Amino acid sequence: MRLIYWSLAAPLILLAVLFAVSNMQTVTLGLWPLPFNVDAPVFLVALGGLALGFMAGGAVAWLGAGRARSRARVAERALRKRESEIEDLRRRVGDAERAAATKSAKSSPTGLPVPAMPPAAMQR
Repeated sequence: MRLIYWSLAAPLILLAVLFAVSNMQTVTLGLWPLPFNVDAPVFLVALGGLALGFMAGGAVAWLGAGRARSRARVAERALRKRESEIEDLRRRVGDAERAAATKSAKSSPTGLPVPAMPPAAMQR
Protein backbone atom coordinates (compact mmCIF):
# COMPACT_ATOMS: atom_id res chain seq x y z
CA MET A 1 0.00 0.00 0.00
CA ARG A 2 2.83 2.36 0.86
CA LEU A 3 4.51 1.56 -2.45
CA ILE A 4 1.37 2.47 -4.39
CA TYR A 5 1.01 5.70 -2.44
CA TRP A 6 4.57 6.82 -3.09
CA SER A 7 4.47 5.73 -6.74
CA LEU A 8 1.54 8.14 -7.21
CA ALA A 9 2.59 10.89 -4.81
CA ALA A 10 6.26 11.26 -5.81
CA PRO A 11 5.60 12.34 -9.43
CA LEU A 12 2.94 14.80 -8.26
CA ILE A 13 5.30 16.30 -5.70
CA LEU A 14 8.04 16.52 -8.32
CA LEU A 15 5.68 18.29 -10.74
CA ALA A 16 4.62 20.76 -8.05
CA VAL A 17 8.25 21.58 -7.19
CA LEU A 18 9.19 22.00 -10.86
CA PHE A 19 6.16 24.24 -11.40
CA ALA A 20 7.10 26.36 -8.38
CA VAL A 21 10.72 26.75 -9.52
CA SER A 22 9.66 27.63 -13.08
CA ASN A 23 7.06 30.26 -12.06
CA MET A 24 8.73 32.57 -9.57
CA GLN A 25 7.41 35.78 -11.20
CA THR A 26 5.03 37.88 -9.16
CA VAL A 27 1.49 38.67 -10.12
CA THR A 28 -0.83 41.30 -8.67
CA LEU A 29 -4.13 39.96 -7.36
CA GLY A 30 -7.11 42.14 -6.69
CA LEU A 31 -10.69 41.37 -5.82
CA TRP A 32 -12.81 43.94 -7.63
CA PRO A 33 -14.99 45.58 -4.96
CA LEU A 34 -12.21 45.55 -2.38
CA PRO A 35 -9.65 48.38 -2.54
CA PHE A 36 -6.47 46.35 -1.87
CA ASN A 37 -4.17 44.36 -4.14
CA VAL A 38 -1.76 41.56 -3.23
CA ASP A 39 1.51 40.75 -4.98
CA ALA A 40 2.21 36.99 -4.89
CA PRO A 41 4.31 34.52 -6.89
CA VAL A 42 2.44 32.73 -9.69
CA PHE A 43 3.15 29.29 -8.23
CA LEU A 44 1.67 30.32 -4.89
CA VAL A 45 -1.52 31.51 -6.55
CA ALA A 46 -1.87 28.34 -8.65
CA LEU A 47 -0.97 25.82 -5.94
CA GLY A 48 -2.93 27.77 -3.32
CA GLY A 49 -6.01 27.63 -5.53
CA LEU A 50 -5.57 23.88 -5.96
CA ALA A 51 -5.16 23.44 -2.20
CA LEU A 52 -8.28 25.48 -1.46
CA GLY A 53 -10.25 23.47 -4.02
CA PHE A 54 -9.03 20.21 -2.48
CA MET A 55 -10.04 21.31 1.01
CA ALA A 56 -13.44 22.56 -0.22
CA GLY A 57 -14.07 19.18 -1.88
CA GLY A 58 -13.07 17.37 1.31
CA ALA A 59 -15.43 19.54 3.34
CA VAL A 60 -18.31 18.84 0.96
CA ALA A 61 -17.61 15.09 1.09
CA TRP A 62 -17.40 15.18 4.90
CA LEU A 63 -20.69 17.05 5.18
CA GLY A 64 -22.33 14.71 2.69
CA ALA A 65 -21.31 11.67 4.73
CA GLY A 66 -22.82 13.13 7.92
CA ARG A 67 -26.05 11.17 7.57
CA ALA A 68 -24.15 7.88 7.15
CA ARG A 69 -22.00 8.63 10.20
CA SER A 70 -25.14 9.42 12.21
CA ARG A 71 -26.79 6.14 11.16
CA ALA A 72 -23.61 4.24 12.06
CA ARG A 73 -23.58 5.79 15.55
CA VAL A 74 -27.25 4.85 16.10
CA ALA A 75 -26.61 1.29 14.89
CA GLU A 76 -23.57 0.97 17.15
CA ARG A 77 -25.58 2.09 20.19
CA ALA A 78 -28.31 -0.44 19.34
CA LEU A 79 -25.71 -3.18 18.94
CA ARG A 80 -24.16 -2.40 22.33
CA LYS A 81 -27.63 -2.48 23.92
CA ARG A 82 -28.42 -5.86 22.34
CA GLU A 83 -25.04 -7.26 23.42
CA SER A 84 -25.66 -6.20 27.02
CA GLU A 85 -29.12 -7.80 26.87
CA ILE A 86 -27.58 -11.04 25.57
CA GLU A 87 -25.01 -11.06 28.38
CA ASP A 88 -27.77 -10.44 30.93
CA LEU A 89 -29.82 -13.34 29.54
CA ARG A 90 -26.77 -15.64 29.56
CA ARG A 91 -26.15 -14.71 33.18
CA ARG A 92 -29.78 -15.47 34.05
CA VAL A 93 -29.65 -18.85 32.28
CA GLY A 94 -26.45 -19.73 34.12
CA ASP A 95 -28.01 -18.75 37.46
CA ALA A 96 -31.12 -20.83 36.68
CA GLU A 97 -29.01 -23.85 35.69
CA ARG A 98 -26.98 -23.59 38.91
CA ALA A 99 -30.16 -23.27 40.97
CA ALA A 100 -31.66 -26.32 39.27
CA ALA A 101 -28.47 -28.32 39.85
CA THR A 102 -28.43 -27.30 43.52
CA LYS A 103 -32.10 -28.22 43.92
CA SER A 104 -31.63 -31.68 42.33
CA ALA A 105 -28.54 -32.31 44.45
CA LYS A 106 -30.48 -31.47 47.64
CA SER A 107 -33.36 -33.81 46.72
CA SER A 108 -31.03 -36.80 46.40
CA PRO A 109 -30.10 -38.54 49.68
CA THR A 110 -26.54 -39.18 48.46
CA GLY A 111 -26.05 -35.63 47.30
CA LEU A 112 -25.72 -36.80 43.71
CA PRO A 113 -28.14 -35.64 41.07
CA VAL A 114 -31.17 -37.90 40.68
CA PRO A 115 -31.30 -39.42 37.19
CA ALA A 116 -34.55 -39.01 35.34
CA MET A 117 -36.43 -42.28 34.96
CA PRO A 118 -38.39 -43.05 31.83
CA PRO A 119 -42.16 -43.34 32.44
CA ALA A 120 -42.18 -47.03 31.39
CA ALA A 121 -39.69 -47.94 34.13
CA MET A 122 -41.80 -46.24 36.76
CA GLN A 123 -44.91 -48.35 35.95
CA ARG A 124 -43.32 -51.78 36.66
